Amino acid sequence: MKKLFLLKMFSLAFCLLVHSLALGQNVANLNCPNPAGGCDTIGIEQKISPWRVGGFIGPAVAFCGKWSSTFNSDKYRDKSLFNGIGFHAGLNADYFFNVKKKKQLKFGVGAVAGLQMFFLRNDLDTFLDQIIAESGSNRAVIRKGSSEDHYLAVGPVLSYAFGKKPRSPFIEASVRGGLFRTTPAAIFVYDEATSNNIYSVTATDKRYHAGLLATLGLFFPSKKGLWSWGVEAAGFRTKVNYIFPGATIYSYQRKHGGFTAGLAFRRNFVRDVPVPKAPTPPLICEAPDLELMINGKSVKGMIFSTLDSSKADSINISWKSRTILDSTKSETFTARLHQLNGGMDNVIAQVVCQKETKMAWPAAYLNPVTGRPVEGQYYVTVQSQQISTCASCISEPSTTGFAVQSPDTVKVKVPSCFKQCFLEVYAYKKVKVKRVKYGKSPTSCVGCICPVDTVSKTISQYHLLGTVKRDDCDASKLDLNSEISNIKIPSWATTVYTSVETVVAGECEGLPQGKNKINYSAPVKKGKAGIFKRAYQKK
Repeated sequence: MKKLFLLKMFSLAFCLLVHSLALGQNVANLNCPNPAGGCDTIGIEQKISPWRVGGFIGPAVAFCGKWSSTFNSDKYRDKSLFNGIGFHAGLNADYFFNVKKKKQLKFGVGAVAGLQMFFLRNDLDTFLDQIIAESGSNRAVIRKGSSEDHYLAVGPVLSYAFGKKPRSPFIEASVRGGLFRTTPAAIFVYDEATSNNIYSVTATDKRYHAGLLATLGLFFPSKKGLWSWGVEAAGFRTKVNYIFPGATIYSYQRKHGGFTAGLAFRRNFVRDVPVPKAPTPPLICEAPDLELMINGKSVKGMIFSTLDSSKADSINISWKSRTILDSTKSETFTARLHQLNGGMDNVIAQVVCQKETKMAWPAAYLNPVTGRPVEGQYYVTVQSQQISTCASCISEPSTTGFAVQSPDTVKVKVPSCFKQCFLEVYAYKKVKVKRVKYGKSPTSCVGCICPVDTVSKTISQYHLLGTVKRDDCDASKLDLNSEISNIKIPSWATTVYTSVETVVAGECEGLPQGKNKINYSAPVKKGKAGIFKRAYQKK
């Protein structure tokens, strides 16, 4: 009867232990994925920014007012320029008023800044040789430099995509007006012997003129649609001023323009825009139904004997969901099998974030003859995790277990004894301190308490010299002089004190249990302590 009562009490204690361990586990599982975002009503959507930048580079040809003046040197034209092939480079920034993804026609405004340079043509040398020959100089020096243009222009931009997809090619046209700073070609011819000017052309103070720039390009977007590459043609028109210095200064103003075609790019930007989002209902996770079966029978909370030699079928660990799922959410399970043996809690098998609803018993923990679990206490925990588009949850763990033990094993508690001594060695040093004396002042306000004097006072100041800790010791058998031999005693100390605190627990040969503290003192001579005697506190 007594053995049956002890068996029931052990079973109850084991179940309580298993339940407490299961609840003590961390519910949040770091190995399980969590959905991106959150169940709020504000979402972030990437939209194309209305701003866009671009660039261009390519060869350029100057235009001198009319076609014959530019390309036919046999006819009359202004010989002061002689602009030939050059290069053109520019950067632009545009703002579009409608940047919807599927909109094909877009309108905006933008600014472009650039520079261009035209190199001098070879027929300039023929012209200058003729001028030098007519002057009769045989030591003529020639200095020449190319013309340059810098400009800043603003105006409307029109873009049309051939399709509604992000990678659809598009054409772009713009007409911009602004300010041009033009430096004409510089030509200086003079006689080295006499330093007389033979022929010269130079810029005037008026270099800034209004101008017009028109562009037309075809572009092909990249895979993500942010970068676009293509070809672009441009033409410009402005004015230029220059002079012929000499005995008489001749000032001229003429039309100045040109064409260019080359490679160009455009770069769009993406920005994060808050958008309203329908709230998502929260998820509710319920603990799964857990079952342990041997030979088709449940073994939850049971205790088995290691002496049972009957063969057993495989141990079935299975669980079942208690949630009704739909297409918007999924459910996985995390199950762990624990063994409690020798005070250690070891996970001997686990299934983490899987859709399986069963777990195999590890073969290393089965008796190879009977197929039954080896000695130990076992418990299983199972948690359910649900994931939807923007939310997740993890249920409380379901837990159950059983035990396999040797029934005749009796563990006898061996009486233990704990004895410990703690020694604190200290001394008192006489030091002088000053103390402020207060009293009523006859000169200040009536009844005021003020410092009236400073007096000296000698006090004994406590100094801790060291500590000693001994385990399994008997305070009555301690040799205090030997115990504190490694503690240095200062030269000013005349008396050294030692407090001995003892702690006794358990059955220790008749010694009383608890804490006890006794103080001892010894005179000091030449830095060494004499014989210790018990010191009593004055009452």
